[in-house]
Amino acid sequence: MFLSRVLVSACWLLSVVAQAELTPMPEHELDSTYGQAIFEVRDQVVEQSNGTDLSMLRLTIGAQVEINANVAEVSLGRYWRPEGTNCTGGNGGRVCYNNNPPSSYNDNIDWACTAAPCGSVGLTVTEYESSSVTHGFQKHFVDFPSGFEPDAGIDVKIRDLTMGQVNCSGGVCDMTPFVQQNPYLEFAFDESSGARKLVGFRVGSEDGFGYQGNAIDVVSGFIRPSITADAGWLGTIELETQLGGVRTVGWIDKNQTIITGGSGLASILGAGAVEGISPTAQLFPVQSNYLDHTAAFFFSLGTRAIDWSEVAGFSPATTQPGVWINLGGDGALIANTRQGDHPNNYYPGHPNYGRYSGGTNYNRPQASWSETYQ
Repeated sequence: MFLSRVLVSACWLLSVVAQAELTPMPEHELDSTYGQAIFEVRDQVVEQSNGTDLSMLRLTIGAQVEINANVAEVSLGRYWRPEGTNCTGGNGGRVCYNNNPPSSYNDNIDWACTAAPCGSVGLTVTEYESSSVTHGFQKHFVDFPSGFEPDAGIDVKIRDLTMGQVNCSGGVCDMTPFVQQNPYLEFAFDESSGARKLVGFRVGSEDGFGYQGNAIDVVSGFIRPSITADAGWLGTIELETQLGGVRTVGWIDKNQTIITGGSGLASILGAGAVEGISPTAQLFPVQSNYLDHTAAFFFSLGTRAIDWSEVAGFSPATTQPGVWINLGGDGALIANTRQGDHPNNYYPGHPNYGRYSGGTNYNRPQASWSETYQ
């Protein structure tokens, strides 16, 4: 009797399964469906600020990448940018956004700007010193432990790039990672001519967490940290400022600065006052970056200005032609400039260990290896 009941139940189950049919899913349902696949491919059209459209193809890898790495130098975008361009920007023209280049540049129409002071390279030594307001001391860049090696012929030059940190105490060293969640590759295509023409590429991640150190000699891009400036008896100023442009070492620009808080008279002086009391380049001394789960960290390469697609709720500012770096803009990049020594990610015995062993900006949460986080 027991065996017959099992057979009856099995036959009934098979009959139910046999009657189930596969039905196609519409595109909007597929777009909102997630599974356990390692790769996610998203093809979309993104409207550009000039009214045109670009097709974006993004490949996201569903993985958590834990990195502890040191790179002696990253040099990207070593090519000629024609001089004589009408570069406009903030801080007396020292912030260059490649506006209105001569039409004779043809395909390189937006690729100009090497002439000082637009490119920020080749100025007097007094232009390259930290501000006592933002950093607590006034010192020439060449006197920093990393030294200063600007180069007018390159888009991005970063030395002693570190991801992660090494903490040594009592002869025991603990290595912690820099974490990237869901890294992605994205391609931008122009299809206006009927052909699919690649005009841009970027690499980044949906979430970045941990300490990242650098000595930025020159950068093309948007670096937007949260900074607390101490104006002495005037009080403090909390601000977010865009230390970016084309081949720049980073100037505080009142047109790209937002006062977010502070205390005393300083907090009501406005962005113009910050630019006035910190008139020298201020990106290079920011050598310790803490990324508090940011979606705003990526590198891009393009032949034109590009408005990229939204990633994890963040829409970046327009990237300009050439090699471009975006770091900050979503409020999760923190630079404690008065405790902003380069993070030490070197073991004792390495030439850089003694150089960066005095770092002090290490008191924020960090991931341990294989830690799962949200």
